[in-house]
Amino acid sequence: MHGDERDHLEPRGDARRLMDFLHLGEAIDLRRLASVLRPFVEADFEFQQDQFVECMVATWDGHEVVVSHPREEPNAEYVEDGELTENNAVTAITLTVHQSGEQVGESATRQSELASSIALAVATTFETEVLHSKTWDVERATTIVWNRRYRHEAAVVEPEPPVVFTSGWKRIALVTTIESLRPKYDGPLDFMHVIHPRAVVDKRRPFPLMRGLTATTVASLQPRCTVLGPIEVPIGGRLLRGELVSIPHAPHEMVDGLSDARDALVDVLDYAEHREAGFVSLGALIPSISRQGRLLKKARPHMAITTGHGFTAVTIAQMVEDIEKEVGSEGVVAVMGAAGSTGRAALRCMFRRSPRRRVLAVDLPQQMSKIPEIPGWNPTVHRLTTVKEEIKEAAIVVCVTNAVGGILQADDFGENTVILDDAQPENVDISVLDTRPDLRIVKCLTRIPGLHCPFEMGLFAAEHLDPEVNFTCLAEIILSAAEQHPESCVVGDPTDEQLDYLEHAARRHGVRPAEFFSFPSLGAIDLGARRTTLQQTRV
Repeated sequence: MHGDERDHLEPRGDARRLMDFLHLGEAIDLRRLASVLRPFVEADFEFQQDQFVECMVATWDGHEVVVSHPREEPNAEYVEDGELTENNAVTAITLTVHQSGEQVGESATRQSELASSIALAVATTFETEVLHSKTWDVERATTIVWNRRYRHEAAVVEPEPPVVFTSGWKRIALVTTIESLRPKYDGPLDFMHVIHPRAVVDKRRPFPLMRGLTATTVASLQPRCTVLGPIEVPIGGRLLRGELVSIPHAPHEMVDGLSDARDALVDVLDYAEHREAGFVSLGALIPSISRQGRLLKKARPHMAITTGHGFTAVTIAQMVEDIEKEVGSEGVVAVMGAAGSTGRAALRCMFRRSPRRRVLAVDLPQQMSKIPEIPGWNPTVHRLTTVKEEIKEAAIVVCVTNAVGGILQADDFGENTVILDDAQPENVDISVLDTRPDLRIVKCLTRIPGLHCPFEMGLFAAEHLDPEVNFTCLAEIILSAAEQHPESCVVGDPTDEQLDYLEHAARRHGVRPAEFFSFPSLGAIDLGARRTTLQQTRV
């Protein structure tokens, strides 16, 4: 992540310039804590709260001190046992300098002294440990890792010299503050995979350092691009290196702020160019808001982009066959969102593999004219409908809509239906299984041998973790990079040539559909065993 002066964050108004973070393992009363800090600050504390924190804030002359109790739970997968860290702290103290860039240098020494004084005072008064974890130079995107531990015996523990690293690029990219996820490789990337948070709360997840700050403050620091972690995979005789990045827009925010989300994507492409990424792939709802990548290709014609739709369609067709091997191939396969880019591609792949399979294509009335144009469409065995209730006749329901949440309920399905849900966010919520235990819900995922992607994308609970299994859109960019594809792979609808290319590349590199995985808490499920159990129960 090294860069020159041009890579520094660009100043903006009265923004935060320098921040120090202190952490406590005890839930000390905020008013008592503020009273101990009052001699060190030059203003009274005021109480504030929102859905994420309750806090006391003092602001004066370009300085700010916040003492807070985070309401959100720490990220369990990144919490170290037995040691106070920024991830598991239950009380936080944040010191901020708001002054101009020229004044920050003059304030840095005072800020450091203030942090030490406050940490020592809190440790001795409450007989507790205080961790001074990091100093973050917001303007230059530089982080100093201190790991200073203040104890009530007035001892300061500094186990190692401080570490300084670059933690972002301009005002565009900011690297997660989870140390185990921070990319250490700063050379040219083979690819970059772009996703988005599923909900507003997910925006805060990469930054446990900021757990003690209000939503408004975090939003002011939120970058256009968050680097969530590295991706590595040995494939094609070499080690491919990539980064997983995210724009800061949850699904409903893309609907309300489409222009902002698209602008963020263009900024991500600029960051990808800075990192010399060979390819950029688009995950979840990002293809749909970028017109299947066309808008991004227009904005940056020289960038190699792929949407993930091609290999997703190939995998859906293969998984439908795999499901039929378990539950039988006599039933109807319904495709929700059949007229969309992924839906049309999936239907084309299904028609090529099994032209006589009975298919029910479901979509909105204004979209229906697109479906009969799909190569392989045969009205003698394939039907169109705009009526959601008709999916009750289907043995398998494939969900590929770009809806921003659950659109199918328990009573929408027939008995023993298998649902292949590729939608992100999911079209079918896990709560459906509470009233319909006969249903089986499977995610469209792929197995990538040797994949290392340490950021958990919400696919598995800890007890079901399978690091080689991930989304099909990620597999598409890995295959493109492994094959050193000379240009954008899939922008717009995938062609037959692109589908064949991806299918052959997957066979060459051992990338295949994953086993039948359901929701994170359920892990892998056995369709055949469940069917047998249900039949025995009825008997």
